[in-house]
Amino acid sequence: MLVIPAIDLIGGEVVRLEKGDFSTKTVYARRPADKAAEFARAGATLLHVVDLDGAKAGWPVNVDAVRDLCAVPGLEVELGGGLRSLPDIEKVLSLGVKYVVLGTAAVERLGLVEEACRRFPGRVRCGIDARNGEVKIAGWLEGTGLAAVDVARKVKAAGVGLVEYTDVGRDGMFSGVDVEGSARLQAEAGLPVVASGGVASLADVVACRDAGLAGVIVGKALYEGRVALAEAVRAAGEGA
Repeated sequence: MLVIPAIDLIGGEVVRLEKGDFSTKTVYARRPADKAAEFARAGATLLHVVDLDGAKAGWPVNVDAVRDLCAVPGLEVELGGGLRSLPDIEKVLSLGVKYVVLGTAAVERLGLVEEACRRFPGRVRCGIDARNGEVKIAGWLEGTGLAAVDVARKVKAAGVGLVEYTDVGRDGMFSGVDVEGSARLQAEAGLPVVASGGVASLADVVACRDAGLAGVIVGKALYEGRVALAEAVRAAGEGA
């Protein structure tokens, strides 16, 4: 199982929010690439990046920071936030991004997901963010009335091979990752799921591993010193 450290970007800086609320922003690093290099030294091989400005705007905003992150040796980068057109997907892939993570597009423009999967096979993932079981879009600001499993099944049919599931109500709150919900989504949708949101300790990482999940994204717990990345990587059994 992969342990995937997260970098959220606002104004070119590394930040974290609570429950997706932009008013709760805390800045953790001014130079994202330095933080990414630290993660690589700890054994991470994939970096989860969210352009929060892009998620609000509807197009990539933190382009320079993303380019710098892609230049960090030993790390592949997956990027989400504001990727709602094929030209924007092409643009970030040309920066060196390995995987694009489509969220809003997965709900509002399934045709875009299908086309992106055809154009860039194996490089398209979908982020499904939910609060109280309802999928949220546009930087978690808008509800959809849709259940996570329904969206997952649709994107699987469109050609997506992996889903990243976030319980928005847990994100940044250290309340524990939704292992049960993530595992249920993986079983019901029939595709690999990476859990995200609420990781509080190494026990969450181990629980995701034991549940057979494809991975777990860890953000604020790393920045607050609650989880040591190198220890988490070892516990997850990466490469085993």
